[in-house]
Amino acid sequence: MRKYLLCLFLLALSAVVSAQEPASSDGDRSTKEEKNRNVMLNASNSNQPRQISIGLPEGEAVDIFEDGTPVSYLFWPDYPYYSWRGGVSTAEQSLLSLSESALQYGQCKYVLSSTSVRAGREFRGLANYTFDIYGKQIVDVNISGPIGRGWGYSAGSYQGFDPGSNRLDAMDIQDRIQIYKVGLNKLFAEGRGEFSLNYKFARRTSISDNTGLFYFNGEDGSVDQYGDFDLGHDQLLPDYTFIDYYSIRDGEMTRRSLRDAATSDNHQLTLNFDYQFDNGNRLSVSSKWKDAVDNSIMLKLAGLHRVGAEDGYTMEDGTPYEGMVQDRYMLYFEGAERSSMTTATLTGRSANERHDWRLGANLWFNRARIYANSWITPHEGAASPRKLLQGGESGSIYNEGSEYYDGNENRIALFASDDWTISERLWLSLGVRLEWMHQRGDAAIAFTEDGQLIEPANVRGYKFSLKQAKINEFGTYDWFNPSYTLNARYSIIDGFGLVGEYVGVRQRPNLQDFAGPFMPKMDAINVNMVRAGIYWNNPWIELTSQFTYIGQTNFKYRDQFTNPNDASETVILPIVYDVATLGWTTDLVLTPFEGFSFHGLFTYQDPKYKNFSFQPVFSDGAGQKYDFNDSNVIGMSKVIVELDPSYQIDRWRFWMSLRYQSKQYINRTNSLYFKGRWETFGGVDFELSRSVKFSLNVINILNQKGASGSIAAADLLTDVEQYKRGYLMSGQYIRPFTVELATSIKF
Repeated sequence: MRKYLLCLFLLALSAVVSAQEPASSDGDRSTKEEKNRNVMLNASNSNQPRQISIGLPEGEAVDIFEDGTPVSYLFWPDYPYYSWRGGVSTAEQSLLSLSESALQYGQCKYVLSSTSVRAGREFRGLANYTFDIYGKQIVDVNISGPIGRGWGYSAGSYQGFDPGSNRLDAMDIQDRIQIYKVGLNKLFAEGRGEFSLNYKFARRTSISDNTGLFYFNGEDGSVDQYGDFDLGHDQLLPDYTFIDYYSIRDGEMTRRSLRDAATSDNHQLTLNFDYQFDNGNRLSVSSKWKDAVDNSIMLKLAGLHRVGAEDGYTMEDGTPYEGMVQDRYMLYFEGAERSSMTTATLTGRSANERHDWRLGANLWFNRARIYANSWITPHEGAASPRKLLQGGESGSIYNEGSEYYDGNENRIALFASDDWTISERLWLSLGVRLEWMHQRGDAAIAFTEDGQLIEPANVRGYKFSLKQAKINEFGTYDWFNPSYTLNARYSIIDGFGLVGEYVGVRQRPNLQDFAGPFMPKMDAINVNMVRAGIYWNNPWIELTSQFTYIGQTNFKYRDQFTNPNDASETVILPIVYDVATLGWTTDLVLTPFEGFSFHGLFTYQDPKYKNFSFQPVFSDGAGQKYDFNDSNVIGMSKVIVELDPSYQIDRWRFWMSLRYQSKQYINRTNSLYFKGRWETFGGVDFELSRSVKFSLNVINILNQKGASGSIAAADLLTDVEQYKRGYLMSGQYIRPFTVELATSIKF
């Protein structure tokens, strides 16, 4: 079967190559990239790109391309930032527009695209050293140069050591990453062709915990400090040097060091080929093989409550404990990704120079598996907490939330686009992607997508394991997933006109959707985005103002719900719903005088749940039926503002980036919310010479806490009076006030 599919792929590619026309162009790049978004300025995490809202709930992580293919086939179990950090070994970075992501990736989201450094005609060395006031250090070096006869080399090393602002006893370095890259490239055909081969190894050991305690005031969404607990500086994680879990693999209690449980290894080999034909057409091929072993542990906050002596909690030495208890929902994942991905594109320009066309193909294959062990463990609800036992045990409800799958997925796609200059005033860009997606694999499915029991042995319960389960094939599926894009621009007068865009994407469940006990809903996931507005450009202003509609069907989650009649009981249920958002966005770039630039972005959006109703069943019977249609989506702001001024004079550059997010609802009944917050960045760059540059950067200038989280017990409640004043809760926060200094050297 694979040989047959490969033959089809090569035949399609050969047809693409034979359809050559004169000239060459990259087309109108304004529709290919999203500019001025500072994606690497992340207020929540310094080690990965930030997510940019498009009006839909955010995913688990930002998708990243490197040298023409995705860094990770799926976001889970191998997050892209496990093996990517950018740095001086990266030559270029850009943010793909929604249309480009739909065509190249089959997704409607912003994707960060990067390319690795390749050798030039001369030796070049780049080094960067960064440290901050909390002890974080990054040592980043790359060298490249010619070997002879068109051959060249590149080698780089990225070493990150991040102890975090809230030093953890469990891990002295919260995020330790090692990335090594070596590459060879060859120029041929008088510089019209290039071939490169790059190998990358990445090892990441990470346990970060940006959680803390605070008082929540439900009347205005504000937070106050709890006692002397300092958000961003005090730890809410005990010294988990070792973890004890009930293995889903063999049904045995197992002990493993936290460091080993949080270490992932990635091997990647990438081949790139680029050739410009005599008639100007350009063929680019990128092919990557990847082998990743992923170990990761998530330390989710589960519940904060007060206990007395009668509740049976003790310290590890047996001393009875009374006071605040923080429960942790622990998820230890053992996963793997073995993937191969090839993308080929041919671009050209018509003889009359009115069409910039592109034809491309994807041949992607992924084999992945996951073993997920779960349990709840209690610890003291205080700064630098101590571990607790309940009834003499360190954990409970082992593997009631466990996951397993072992499967493979193929995606073969053909995509095409044409940037068409119809006249001096009218320009169109049309694109289509036709994707065939094949899935099969094994899992431990217990229920149909409608909740009917089909295999009792696979129902998740206390100390569930695959030893007692009955592994079943979740099926063999063949899906057709089309994507369509349309961009239009009409110039009414020079510098002023109308713009519009449409993106339509169809998706299906991916492998990780089969990991739980419930069969996922198989209905198509449809994303449709339409926006239209005006633009105004002249030498000192670039402005675009557009109205937007975006909607997605069949969001699927396995979520935790608390019994409104008994706050100690929670159930994990699959839920499915749609989301629709109307919005208005204005993007502005001003350059009123030499050296000064100002970027401003204002977004108003109104994300709403659609087709969202369900009836949970608890131990005391079926609860009431909940209907969240037209409720505001939790965790999303309606107003987003970005302000990015910068000024350069001589060898100095001064810059700031200010972002505001309005209030975000905590619970689906929309009765509680966190008030809005600012995320603030700024810095000064000084170019000492052509070879040495210094940068002083400040994160969270206003030192806002940015507290966020959820109150599981309130998710289904309408009467939330008990949470209105001084409710003690635990949650996450953004990075505290941080100063970092970077030195960049060219040699």
